[in-house]
Amino acid sequence: MHTSAPRDPEKEARIFASATHIFAKNGYQNAKTDEIAADADVSKGLLFHYFGSKANLYIETIRRTYAKLTGDADHSVWQDAPDLNTMVSRALRYKIQMQLDYPDEFNLALVAYSNNATLPAKMQQQLADIWNSELQNEVPALISPVLKRMHLRPGISVNDVIKLVTAISMLIGEQAKVMVQNNPNIKIAEFDSVVNEAIKYMDILEHGFLAE
Repeated sequence: MHTSAPRDPEKEARIFASATHIFAKNGYQNAKTDEIAADADVSKGLLFHYFGSKANLYIETIRRTYAKLTGDADHSVWQDAPDLNTMVSRALRYKIQMQLDYPDEFNLALVAYSNNATLPAKMQQQLADIWNSELQNEVPALISPVLKRMHLRPGISVNDVIKLVTAISMLIGEQAKVMVQNNPNIKIAEFDSVVNEAIKYMDILEHGFLAE
């Protein structure tokens, strides 16, 4: 953050709301600080006084976007599931619903996660740090309660399974992302194939792939 001077909370909230929408719509390179300031009904000078640069505003907007999505999510959807299949089925449908309810936040989070190769190296590292922090902090918190209620094979740790679940979730997430990009008005029922595929992968993870 650029300045420690007192801020107007209402103006700051408007700036972040406008930045979230415009960065999600246009991407970092094509987003204009003039447009963000005008949409937030603040001066461009105030925007730079608060954040110092467009890059700082982008990184802080990404950080707050992840925090908002994490804070607003109902974690019991994951944590109360009796097994991996149920957890994935519930979580993917819930996440898809959140994606429809928070279109700007999800679009921005997905862009920051997958399309940052053209950004300066410093920004790429900052975004990677945010994403890695989310994975390291949130995924174990969501999945661990489920795994601790299950009987793992000797020599297999909860952390081992978390890594595999995370990898599968990222794969399914990429497929869902493409579907949303191709059809921004997609309905939850249209994701049934993706949900079923994730459930199949979790069943293989949980029970193996060799016939008895």
